[in-house]
Amino acid sequence: MKLFSKVAVLAATSALALNVSSAVAQDQISEFRIGILGGENASDRLRAYECLETKAADLLGVPVKLFAPADYNGVIEGLLGGNLDMAWLGASGYAKVYLTDPDAVDPVLVKVNNDGGYGYYSIGFARVDSEIGSLEEMKGKTFGFGDPNSTSGYLIPS
Repeated sequence: MKLFSKVAVLAATSALALNVSSAVAQDQISEFRIGILGGENASDRLRAYECLETKAADLLGVPVKLFAPADYNGVIEGLLGGNLDMAWLGASGYAKVYLTDPDAVDPVLVKVNNDGGYGYYSIGFARVDSEIGSLEEMKGKTFGFGDPNSTSGYLIPS
C-alpha cells in the first residue's frame, strides 16, 4: 500500500475512533457502515479498503461493513437515508448531501495538501492520434465525463 494511503487510513481511523467511540460506549451502535467511492470495480475497492475495515473494527469494537455502490449517488443516498455512517466525499458530493439535509453529515476530516492547500486539479486526456493539443481544439468533439456527482470528473470540467 502506498505511504499516502497508509497515512490516509491512519488519519481516517483516528478521526473515526474519536467521533464514534462515545456512541459505541453507550451501546448506541452495533455496526459501523462505510461507503467507498472510486472508479474501480466494487470488488477492487473493497479489497483496497480491507485495512480500514479491520483497523476501524479494532478501534471501535463493533463490526465494520464496507459498501461500494456503483456510483457516487449511491454513497450520497446511503448517507442521506441513514444506511451509511461514514464516507469520503469530494466537494460536490458533500455539497449535495449538505444542501439536501444539513444535519445528515458532519465533516470530521479534511485532506490538506503538502503545500497547505485544499485544492486539486482535474486533467483531461486526448488520444495521441486525435490531433487535439489544446482546449480550443476540443470544440465540436465528444468529451467523456466521469460520474455526475464527481467534483473533478464532472462538475468542474463541465
